[in-house]
Amino acid sequence: MKLLLMTALSALSLWGDVYATFEAQAYREASLGMNASGIVKNLYVQRGDHVKKGSLLLELDSAEEQLSLQMAKADLEALSKETTFLSDQYARYEKSAQVFDKNTLDKLKSELGTKLAQRDRARLSIAYAEQKLSKMKLTAPFAGSISEKNIELGDMVSSMGGTPLFKLISDQTKLLIQYDSKFASQVKAGDRFCSSIDGKPTGKCSKIIKIYPSINTKNRQMTAEADGSGLRPGTFGDGMIMSK
Repeated sequence: MKLLLMTALSALSLWGDVYATFEAQAYREASLGMNASGIVKNLYVQRGDHVKKGSLLLELDSAEEQLSLQMAKADLEALSKETTFLSDQYARYEKSAQVFDKNTLDKLKSELGTKLAQRDRARLSIAYAEQKLSKMKLTAPFAGSISEKNIELGDMVSSMGGTPLFKLISDQTKLLIQYDSKFASQVKAGDRFCSSIDGKPTGKCSKIIKIYPSINTKNRQMTAEADGSGLRPGTFGDGMIMSK
């Protein structure tokens, strides 16, 4: 039976069609972790959930970081008021330079310079606190589905790596099509691949987008890529490449 099948497939290839196998894969996959350490306060997704780009997945307890940000903002507000007062005072004294001695003006100018430097540092402290606070949240880098989840509420998360918290796969899928390298000159980008699963045609024919240049030395197979819309990642089967 196997011999008859191979003979039939070879005959089809002589007429321009090439037998191939395929596997559907996600266009993009990402193993997601945190850039900060802490306790999981809020968990917004479960395995199998679909998310949009930018969707919030997880949030760590950030009470300490929020307090640091509030303190930095309070420092900036106070320093801004002080620098405004000193700047106005210096401007008034400078207009009346004949009334005030040079040492008084120099001292006021130096004090103003110190406060301005402190204000600039306060602004940097706010930027740093905001950056730390942003690292306490994990968002989806692209739209897709949560295929793995390895975290629960109350768990301790480390920024040192380890097991990914989530695995995200994109909505779009691609077909990786493998065929005998002896048909390398026959198969071209633009040819159509019609797939079957368990011997039953899926009714889907996809245009080959690109041909990978290398040959697998273990099995002498070449790989082509086509759109896999409608097929879940991990789906596999076979089919025919309708070469022109």
